[in-house]
Amino acid sequence: MLEAIVPFVTTNVSGISQSLYRALHRVHVTHLRNHAPDEFLARLAAMDPERVKVPDTDEGRRLRTALHHLRTAQNLHA
Repeated sequence: MLEAIVPFVTTNVSGISQSLYRALHRVHVTHLRNHAPDEFLARLAAMDPERVKVPDTDEGRRLRTALHHLRTAQNLHA
């Protein structure tokens, strides 16, 4: 998941929604600070991967796939 996030929070990649950006940024920052990003990962998992705005690029498809996997994993643990 973290690998899929990096291009969207460390460079000026456009084409994602503000709410998605904020959630990705929070996960990234908590990881950098060595804190558990569980709360923010749960927020990402609550987003519908098919409805969030991401660019139709390799990075965007990688992020959408990661969001699908995260959502599936969260649903299995619920």
